[in-house]
Amino acid sequence: MSEPIKKKNGDISKAPTPQNTPASVTNSYLKSQPPTVPTIEEGNENKINQTLANNPVLLSMIQGKLGDLVGKSSGYVANLPSAVKNRIYGLKSIQQQQMKLEAEFQKELLELEKRYFKKYEPLYAKRKEVIVGDVEPSEKEIEEGKALEEKDDDDDEEEEDEEEEEEGKEQDQEDGKDAKGIPGFWLTALENLSTVSETITDRDSEILEHLIDIRMQYLSTPGFELIFEFGEGGNDYFSNSILTKTYHYQAELGYSGDFVYDHATGCEISWKSKEKNPTINIERRKQRNKTTKQTRTIEKITPTESFFNFFDPPKPPKVDHEDDDDEEHNHKEGDNENVDDEEEDEEDEDLEARLELDYQLGEEIKDRLIPRAVDWFTGDAVDFAYPDEFDGDEDEEFSDEDGEDDDDDEDDDDEDGDNSGQGEKQPPAECKQQ
Repeated sequence: MSEPIKKKNGDISKAPTPQNTPASVTNSYLKSQPPTVPTIEEGNENKINQTLANNPVLLSMIQGKLGDLVGKSSGYVANLPSAVKNRIYGLKSIQQQQMKLEAEFQKELLELEKRYFKKYEPLYAKRKEVIVGDVEPSEKEIEEGKALEEKDDDDDEEEEDEEEEEEGKEQDQEDGKDAKGIPGFWLTALENLSTVSETITDRDSEILEHLIDIRMQYLSTPGFELIFEFGEGGNDYFSNSILTKTYHYQAELGYSGDFVYDHATGCEISWKSKEKNPTINIERRKQRNKTTKQTRTIEKITPTESFFNFFDPPKPPKVDHEDDDDEEHNHKEGDNENVDDEEEDEEDEDLEARLELDYQLGEEIKDRLIPRAVDWFTGDAVDFAYPDEFDGDEDEEFSDEDGEDDDDDEDDDDEDGDNSGQGEKQPPAECKQQ
């Protein structure tokens, strides 16, 4: 089911669903909650801060102790009287009964979504036919669309539009004689969805121009599949006519009562040549043999950023408690092991960020792009926002000094020349397209 588009200036409350994020795969959600500490009186706070600042050894010891306490039981419940503990056990049983009802609710809600999705499918099929030019919308549908457009526009904008329409009417009639359907519909819609547009390169755009449909279907198990269908022009790049991406959820509900994201699987893209593959860069250079004076061409292939990496998703890490014990043991070996641990932590953070982005892209295409595709094509949806777009510091400002630094950076970029365009983004760790 798609959630409604809400205006930016509306009263928006975001429902927290951390169990739906890839972080829940590594069981890091509950462990990431910071420990609570009693409030420190304002009069003593400055003295304590000054004491800790002057004694870094003491500060380090306190931080180490606090780190050991995170996620550990305080022992308070264990020391309660038996009668009180029995009441707590009873509350757990009552809560479990409620969670069983919550599980039934979520499953019935999913079935309701599937039932209504069946009603959407004929409308999505007709949308595809109009986009590719197989059918034309009826006069009634055109009039209803015009009425909706006029309702959303202001009076001044309507007058300007009418003048522009009259001026360009004759030209439009000439230009539109050979036009079929709505060219570039899905590419334009994808580029207007900011999260997705950041992954689209110029090379990707040449291929995505041939997209004729994006649709989804529910799985028999919790999850959904995204389907990207390409027209004849896509055959110039790969032999697939359809590319798919499947998102799987765990069978059991998470702590919050929602379905928990588990993993995603993509399809194998059969590129017709390495030159047609936008997920790789090919560097060729000639090398001469000093003895024979013969030359040969050396080819170096490196993965690069591309929208089509979407079909080769990152794999969630497997939780291995034995490895955790080994890491704790290695942590005590010396400084070299500490450096290795830091590098592994950075890799884990990078993987988790990639998993979260991959999950976010799939959810946005499913819940935002597919149901309101025409609004993303026209740009109307850009003027609206979903709750998650309000995260972060909205009032963040920059000073003149920052602006000067930016100017310096721009000068440095200019000095770098043409090579600066390819080295800004880190290549993805995996690239399995062929």
